[in-house]
Amino acid sequence: MARSAAPDSASSQFYFTLGSTPHLDMNYAVFGKTISGVENVLQLREGDRIDSITIS
Repeated sequence: MARSAAPDSASSQFYFTLGSTPHLDMNYAVFGKTISGVENVLQLREGDRIDSITIS
């Protein structure tokens, strides 16, 4: 979850990281891992919207 320095500021923003991000450990929630379709993740750009998603 994205957040600012203000307490309780988490919103519905989230990020796909392409490498290790130890500076985020213990500060942000991890929702999952891309195990297939990484080519789709690589095409994402700031401002893109997810209209539907399937989680299995």
